[in-house]
Amino acid sequence: MRCIYCNTPLAAIDYCTGCGADITIQKRIVRISNLLYNEGLEKALVRDMEGAITCLKRSLKFNKENTDARNLLGLCYYETGEAVSALCEWVVSKNLQPQDNLADHYLNQLQNNKNRLDTINQTIRKYNQSVLYCREDNEDMAIIQLKKVINQNPKLVKAYQLLALLYMKRQEYERARKLLKKAAHIDATNTTTLRYLQEIEDVTGKGTSLAKKHKKYEKDTEEKVPGTLRYMSGTEMVIQPTTFRDSSTIATFINIILGILLGGAIVWFLVVPANRQSVNDAANKLVTDANTKLATESVKVQELQDQIDGYVDQAEKAEKDRDDALAKADSYEELLAAANIYISGDQTQAASLVSALNGDDFTGNAKTLYDTLNGAVQSSLFMQYYDAGTTAYVANDYTTAADQLQKAVDSDPDRKQEKHGDALLYLGMAYYTLGNSTQADKIFNEIIQYFPNLAQQYGISGYISSNGGAAADPNAYAADLSGLGDATTGQNADNATGTGGDITIYDDQGTTQTTYDDGLYAAWTDPVTGLQYDVYGNLLPGQGQ
Repeated sequence: MRCIYCNTPLAAIDYCTGCGADITIQKRIVRISNLLYNEGLEKALVRDMEGAITCLKRSLKFNKENTDARNLLGLCYYETGEAVSALCEWVVSKNLQPQDNLADHYLNQLQNNKNRLDTINQTIRKYNQSVLYCREDNEDMAIIQLKKVINQNPKLVKAYQLLALLYMKRQEYERARKLLKKAAHIDATNTTTLRYLQEIEDVTGKGTSLAKKHKKYEKDTEEKVPGTLRYMSGTEMVIQPTTFRDSSTIATFINIILGILLGGAIVWFLVVPANRQSVNDAANKLVTDANTKLATESVKVQELQDQIDGYVDQAEKAEKDRDDALAKADSYEELLAAANIYISGDQTQAASLVSALNGDDFTGNAKTLYDTLNGAVQSSLFMQYYDAGTTAYVANDYTTAADQLQKAVDSDPDRKQEKHGDALLYLGMAYYTLGNSTQADKIFNEIIQYFPNLAQQYGISGYISSNGGAAADPNAYAADLSGLGDATTGQNADNATGTGGDITIYDDQGTTQTTYDDGLYAAWTDPVTGLQYDVYGNLLPGQGQ
C-alpha cells in the first residue's frame, strides 16, 4: 500500500514516512475493502454469486485498486455467463497492476481460445435478439434463440431465467421449474430465480427441492434364501417355502404368445410414438432453423437492396445535377456571346440569341445581365419581326406576314413597344384575309381591349364575325392599311377611284366595286337581304330603313 499523497510505501505506523500525512482513514478504508472482499469470497465458495457480486462491488467502491476483489468479481461474472462484464473487470485490473496479476492468466485463456470468444459473441447476439423477439411478442422465435444460447453457454443465468419466464407465461410450469433449478445450481441465491420458483410453487402447490440427488447404494443386510419367503410375525420370523408348479406345453405356448403380444403392444404404444415424436421434433426443428435463417437472409437482402436503391438515386441525382450544371454553363456562354454581339453593334443577331435563352437559368449577376440585355434588344427584336411581317403583308404573302407579326406580338408580351397596336392590326388583317376567323376575332378583340382608339379609327368591330362581319375570301386582295404609314399596298396609289387613306375593295376578278359618296365603297352584299355594307360592317347610305 502506498500513500495517496506522495505515493510512498507505507509502514505499520499511522503516518506517512515520506510526507508525514495521517493515513489512518486510508488504512481503515483499505481494511473495509479487504473485509468485503473476504465476504464476497466466502459467498462465491458456496455459489452465492449474486451476494458475492454485491460484496465485491462494495469492496471496489472503498478501494478501486483492490485487484484481488476485481479479479474475483470478474470470475463471478464469468461463472454466471456474463463474459463481457468479466473481461471488463480483468482489463481494468491489468491496467491497475501490470505485473504479477492473475488477470493475465484469465485474459490469455480467453484470447487464446478464439472459438470460445466467437461462441460468447454469438450467445450475446442471440440473447439480445431473443429479448427483441419478446418485446415484439414473437415468443416462438425467442424460445428457439434462448435454447441455442443455453446450449452454447450453459452458465448464462439470464438466459435460463428468460426462457423459464416464457414457459411460465405458457403455463408450462414443470419446464420452467427445471430451468430455474439449473440456474439455481449456478447461482444458489439469485433473487430473480428464487422469486420465479416461488411463483411456480404458488401456482402448482408443489414445492421445489434444490438439493442435488446422489445415487445411494445401500447394502441389503437381509440374507435372501432361494426358494423361500421370509417375513416377521410379531417378534418371530416366519419362513415359508415357495410353492412350485409344473407348466404344461399348452400353458407354455400361451405364455409365449402372451409375451409376444405384450411385447408388440409395448412397441406399438411406447416405442413407435416416441420414435414418431422424435422424428416430428427433428423435422420441426429443421423447419424452424430454416425459417430463422431465411428470415435473417431476407432481412440482409432487403438491406442490400435498400442500399443499392439509395446508391442508384444518388447516381441519378448526381447525373441530373451534372446535366443541369452543363446546361447552365452553356446558357451562361450563350448569354456572354449575345452580350459580345450586342456590344459589337449587331442588335438583330443579339436579339435572336437572347430570345432563345431562358431567364430562369440565370441567378445573381448573370440574371441582372440577362434582364438588362433582354430589355435592350427587345425593341430590336420586335422591329425585326414587325418589318418582316409588314413587308410580307405588302407582298400579299399573308401566311408569312401572320407568322412574323405573331412573333413580333409574342416578343412584346407587356405591350411596351410603340407599334404594338399596329402589329396587332396587321396581324388581325392577315388572319382575316387568310379566312382564319377564330384567330382574327381574337386579335381584333385584343385591339379593342388594349387599343380602343385604333379600333375606333379603323372600325375593327365590323371585322369580328360574331358582330355581323364575314370572313374574307382567302383569294381576295387585302385591305389597304397605308394610313398606318408603315406599309403601302401599291393599290390605292394608282387607283383612280380612291384617295388618300380610303380603303378600296376589289372583287374576285380584281376590279373595283361601286363607289359611293364620301369615299364609301361597297365591301360585301348580303345574299339573302341584298343589303350592302362597307369594310367596317356599317350599312351603306340608302340601304334598308
